[in-house]
Amino acid sequence: MSQTSKSDSVLIEAEMGTLLSTKKFAPFYLHNNQFGEVSGDDPIFLKGKVSYKESINEAWSYSTGLSFRNDALSSLFLGLRFKDWEFKAGRVKTTYGGLHSGLSSGSLAMSENALPMPMLEISLNKYKSVPFTHGYLKLKGSLSQRWMEKDRYISRALLHGKSFYAMIDLDDLIGFQVSSGMVHFAQYGGVSPQGDRQPSNLNDYFKVFTGRGIHNPDGTTAGEGNAIGNHLGLTEIIFKKKLGEHILTLNYQKPFEDNGSIQLISFKDFLIGLEWDLSQRQSLVNKLYVEVVTTKWQSGRGLPDATDAIKTEEDNRNNKFGERDDIYNNYLYRTGWTYHGQVIGTPLILTHKYTLNFLTPYPDYETAIANNRLSALHLGIEGRFSSKITYKGLFTYTKNFGTYAGIYEGRFNWGGIDSNPNFEYVFLPARKQFYTSLEVNYAQAFNFKPLVLSARFASDFGEMYNALGLELSVLYRLLNY
Repeated sequence: MSQTSKSDSVLIEAEMGTLLSTKKFAPFYLHNNQFGEVSGDDPIFLKGKVSYKESINEAWSYSTGLSFRNDALSSLFLGLRFKDWEFKAGRVKTTYGGLHSGLSSGSLAMSENALPMPMLEISLNKYKSVPFTHGYLKLKGSLSQRWMEKDRYISRALLHGKSFYAMIDLDDLIGFQVSSGMVHFAQYGGVSPQGDRQPSNLNDYFKVFTGRGIHNPDGTTAGEGNAIGNHLGLTEIIFKKKLGEHILTLNYQKPFEDNGSIQLISFKDFLIGLEWDLSQRQSLVNKLYVEVVTTKWQSGRGLPDATDAIKTEEDNRNNKFGERDDIYNNYLYRTGWTYHGQVIGTPLILTHKYTLNFLTPYPDYETAIANNRLSALHLGIEGRFSSKITYKGLFTYTKNFGTYAGIYEGRFNWGGIDSNPNFEYVFLPARKQFYTSLEVNYAQAFNFKPLVLSARFASDFGEMYNALGLELSVLYRLLNY
């Protein structure tokens, strides 16, 4: 009788450093896309990570880990894997949508920006071949439940999430893969400031799962007539082609806020990114990434629904109803697509609270997001100066238009610029802004294998603010397989 062998791996990291800024807040890329770990006002930081994984046999394995920066606990989880299926519980650093290379400005669904929420998730997170397709058709997906924080407009809201992707894999034949899928999230449940408990029983959950609505005839905040909760997500297409030792990958994301805005392809609101993976060999440039983001349209400038004063399309300035999607905002879940103050999706979309760091006070229209209409051009690059010294650069240009609510003095209103050509609004005219970052890492510093020295310089400049920042750190890494 043979005995099953076990294998395990342990990773321990301890990092200490300093973050300096010419402003009271850190520049964009020193603060954002850090899984909510960076507060921006701590000049000294201590950062740590511990992970452990053990394979019980060929089918079963389990893992656990934690990570933190000062008092921000960004991950603490337990994981169990059976063959291709994985179950995780706790705070887990997870993203949905995008290429996961670290060169993007951030996924439109769930990026690296906010602190991970406590969750339960079951997933087939690697593509699995469909029987009888000879490996040419593959599927993956996930189903999750998350819990949001107490200190938000709808306290302790719940978050349902799911994803589903299909791939046509012709990699062995012609070096080509194409995949497409959808990511769907829905905030629901919780308690409003008026004490109304939002629908959250099992029957309500199934309605949330399918995006169905309920009637709310009494006019309270106990539910919505359109659909239970705040629904949002993205549809995505990824093309991948091998060219010798190089790999070209094209990523397209289309965000949606309701059923009416679900489209596989749109040329008005989207993220499109092209990554060029040059080779596996050490070179000055290993990866080059170019990305375009635009969220200006949001289904159009017409009101989302008719009102007592605006009943017809003619009243609606000859626009259809069902427009002004107001990305990442929701009239009931007013804290929006944020967690502990950080945007959950792309950080290029700015919260009202964040903009008050550099703009004069202005109305928030009872929503958390103040700038969700933008266009951006982004460049990411990484490579090696030597076998031990690597670098990564991020360079982003944005043009920020604010929100429809800001332009027209309300999401359900035709005021502001429509009635007054001299209307003053902080994003009229649109504000241009640049965010830049350059990171250099020196591995095996002083010929000591576990030691890594890092320096990261950031410069933001434009019509919103100017700021310089520098982060220096030393990291000790112990890895045991």
